[in-house]
Amino acid sequence: MTETQRDVVDLLSADHRDFDRIFRELEQLRGRADDGSLRRKRELVDDVTIGLVKHSVAEETQVYPRVEKQVDEEAEHNKEEHAEAEETMKRLERLDPDDPEFDGAVEELIREIRQHVAHEESRMFIELRATFSHDELVEMAEKVESVKKIAPTRPHPMTPSEAGVRLAVGPVASLLDHLRDAVSGRGKHSD
Repeated sequence: MTETQRDVVDLLSADHRDFDRIFRELEQLRGRADDGSLRRKRELVDDVTIGLVKHSVAEETQVYPRVEKQVDEEAEHNKEEHAEAEETMKRLERLDPDDPEFDGAVEELIREIRQHVAHEESRMFIELRATFSHDELVEMAEKVESVKKIAPTRPHPMTPSEAGVRLAVGPVASLLDHLRDAVSGRGKHSD
């Protein structure tokens, strides 16, 4: 492995920046109800949901089990934050952008994820870099990327966030999610 390969901290941080870019656009659209704005809100929420679900599943299956051995409390806290965000994403999935509750649910999701990101970047990422070698972090990044390619695209808040359960249930959930997305066209407008 070369020193120039991206490690898992760099990879997950890049995801965080992508999510925040989408959140900033959603914040600019808050309160707007014209057809174009409503359509764009739905697209952005779908895009961030797909990204967040893939990111979360990859973390829960490839990163947290490794971190749990070092800092069990940290990994458990992060799983709880993921579960809260999944509930919010599931609620957003059921709401139309013109629903009066939609903008509030978007705000809630943004707050949950920004809080999670701040916590993860100020604690867990520091622990990862202090605990694992560069080669181990690059290997984790490769595993995270592999999982993201086959991870579900929709929130499944009733699925326990344990790595073994996610790995066992993930392929079936992912297949169904990808089929639903193909039929509906969801996530096809990403830039």
